[in-house]
This record gives sequence, C-alpha cells and structure tokens, in this order.
Amino acid sequence: QMNNDLKNLSENTVALKSQMEESRKQVGELSDTTIQLRQILSSSQARGQWGERMVEDILNFIGLSEGINYDKQTQSGKDRPDFTFFLPDKKRLNMDVKFPLNHYEKYLSSEIEAEKKVEKKAFLQDVRNRIKEVSKRTYIDPAGGTVDYVLLFIPNESIYSFLNQEDVSLIDFSLEKKIILCSPITLYAVLSLIRQAISNFSMEKKAGEMQGYVGIFKQQWVEYLSQMKKFQGTLDTLNNHFDKLVSTRKNQLEKPMGKILDLQLGQKENNSEKIE
Repeated sequence: QMNNDLKNLSENTVALKSQMEESRKQVGELSDTTIQLRQILSSSQARGQWGERMVEDILNFIGLSEGINYDKQTQSGKDRPDFTFFLPDKKRLNMDVKFPLNHYEKYLSSEIEAEKKVEKKAFLQDVRNRIKEVSKRTYIDPAGGTVDYVLLFIPNESIYSFLNQEDVSLIDFSLEKKIILCSPITLYAVLSLIRQAISNFSMEKKAGEMQGYVGIFKQQWVEYLSQMKKFQGTLDTLNNHFDKLVSTRKNQLEKPMGKILDLQLGQKENNSEKIE
C-alpha cells in the first residue's frame, strides 16, 4: 500500500511540475506580448503601421483584394481615409486606422495610481476628440457616393474592451457622429458582411444578365420555329411538285413517247417489206 502511495505521489509530482512549467511558459509569453505591446504603443509610427498590418491581415484572410474590393491610401493627407471599401451600386465605405494610444501606453506603464487615473482620463478624452475629428472630415459624403457612416479601427481587443468598460456612453457618442468603432473581431464581422454583399450583388447581376439572355434566346427560338414552319410548308410544296414530276408528268410524257416508238417501229417494218 505504501509503495502504491509513493508511486502516486511521484506521478502527481511529475504532473504538477509539468503544469508549473507550462504556466511559467505562458506567463513568459504574456510578459513578452505585453512588452511588445508597450514597444508598439510607445511609437506613433509603429502604432500606425501596427493598425494597418492588422487590417491587411484581416483583409487577406477574408479574401478581399486591393484595387478590386478596396483601396489603401499610400499618401498622407488630412482628408484621405486609410482604407476605402467598394460596395455594390458604386457605393464606398471609408475607414481610418489612426488611433490615439499615447496616453494609454502611459496608463499601462505607470505604477502610481494617481498617474494612472490621470492618464486614463486623458486617453478617454483623446478617443472622443478623435471621433469628433474624423466626423468633421469628408469621409462621409453620400452625394459623392459614400455610405452615411465611417469606420474607426481600434487595433486591439483589450483596448476596445477597456473603452467599453471605462466609458459606457462612448459607443452611443460615436454612433451619433456616424462613426462605428471597430475592434479586429468587429472589423472581421463588418468586412465579412461586405464580402457577402459583393458576392450576392455579383450573383444577382449575373442572374439578371442570364435572364436577359434567356429572353433573347426565347425570342430567337420563336422566330426559328416560325421560319421552320414556313420552310416546312415550302418543302411540302416542293415534294408535291416532285411527286407530280415523277408520277403524273412522267406518265404524260411516256404516252406520246410510246406512240412515237410504235410509229418508228411500224416504219421500220414497212421499209423491210419494200426491200424484200
């Protein structure tokens, strides 16, 4: 019994050690991810590139192609959206990926509660200011072919959750400005709907074209049957004439020909008698 207990204890110890090693590994990976996130957040250029890369990864995963389904802005400009998506009926949807994360980085790195509170408040205000700024641009121009809202990309799920938790009225505020805040998961859902809409529109367009061709085929088929009917009538007339040629006309020709042959035969017999 004691040997069994010792064996079980040894096995449990090995299992516990394995679990501890796995936990240590996960903590290390989480620490590395946090460090990388802080490094990204500390640079405005890195933040912009980070957001664009995330959007491009989502676009590639969904299967949208640059130049066909969307355009990416390559030149800086105040009224230039970072991405423009092409919708059915020649509509466009604009998206901005520049997001104010400077104070959020300071909030994460600060270890003093008072400083964290100040940085959090500043970050939340930056977000609202950013929403106001985007709403004043020409990203929304229904007369020019855009839909009546614009996307603002938040490149991290935890930041998106943080905003919803710390500023519960932020979503309503952004919607009043006709701006939809999108986390990576939310953007994936929106772009999936766009992809499906494009696919459905393409199918409807092809179905419409096919229906048009079916109409043309039906019209030509009716004309074909009409012409065939006329041709059949003409062919029947020709057959009747041909039958008359090979029957009635032939008989009518054979009668005098028989008489002629009889006369020729009689003439030959008379000539033979004279010679004798």
